[in-house]
Amino acid sequence: MKKINQTLFELIIGILISGFLVWLLSMLVTGPDASFAASYAAGVATAILLSIHMYRSIDRALDMEPGDAEKYMRKTYLVRTLIIFAAAGIVCWIDQEDIIAVFLGILCLKFGAFLQPLTSRLLKKK
Repeated sequence: MKKINQTLFELIIGILISGFLVWLLSMLVTGPDASFAASYAAGVATAILLSIHMYRSIDRALDMEPGDAEKYMRKTYLVRTLIIFAAAGIVCWIDQEDIIAVFLGILCLKFGAFLQPLTSRLLKKK
C-alpha cells in the first residue's frame, strides 16, 4: 500500500474536524438523535471516500496526455457524482428523514478543504 499523501491526510483531518464540529452543533440545536448521527456519519465517510477518489484521479491524470486526462477527469467526476447520489439514495431508502444529514456530512469535504491550510500548519508544528 502506498504512503498517504500529506495534503490528502491534512484534508481528511480537516473533514473529521469539521465533521465533529458540525455534528456537535447539530446535537446542541436538535438534541441527540441516533438516526441523524448515523446518516451524518455516512455522509462524512462519503466525503472521505470522495477526497481519496479525487486525489487518485488527479494523480493518475497528471501522467496522461492532456486530451486523455481531460476525458479521464470528466469520467471520474461522474463517478464521484454517482457516489454522492448513491449514498443519498441508500440513506433515503433506509430512512427518508435524514437525507439532509447525509448532505451535511458530504459538505464536510468543502469545510475540510477550507481547513486544510490550518491543519497543515498545526500538523507541521508537531
